[in-house]
Amino acid sequence: MTNYKERYKTQIQMNITSMMDVVFMLLIIFMIAAPLMHAEIDVKLPKSAAARMKEETTITVSITKEGDIYIGKTPVALDDFPAEIKKLVSSGAISSISLKGDEGVNYGLVMKVVGYIKEAGIENLGLVATPERRGR
Repeated sequence: MTNYKERYKTQIQMNITSMMDVVFMLLIIFMIAAPLMHAEIDVKLPKSAAARMKEETTITVSITKEGDIYIGKTPVALDDFPAEIKKLVSSGAISSISLKGDEGVNYGLVMKVVGYIKEAGIENLGLVATPERRGR
């Protein structure tokens, strides 16, 4: 009976099998989801001497239902918006803007933002909307 302590000695080891299962599952999910984050079509373009490389940088301006304005993910007050856009344009950080507005936002606010964007010198302005399904 003296071997009882040695025989039933507690093991001091950490079982990481379940943790590794979770890590591998997350890795697989990210590997599948990463290509879906870019909504672009992969096209092999022909080569041409006439083609020029033009770096276009687009930034998203969002207006919430409450009237909050965001440049990218940064909140900006309406009074500070023209200065922020002009600063981004003068630094060459943006050449086009995608404008997202909640359907419940005040139309006058949207037009003010569009006016500030045009005054800053951005001519390439896109209004983002969700496609409407039509029954056939």
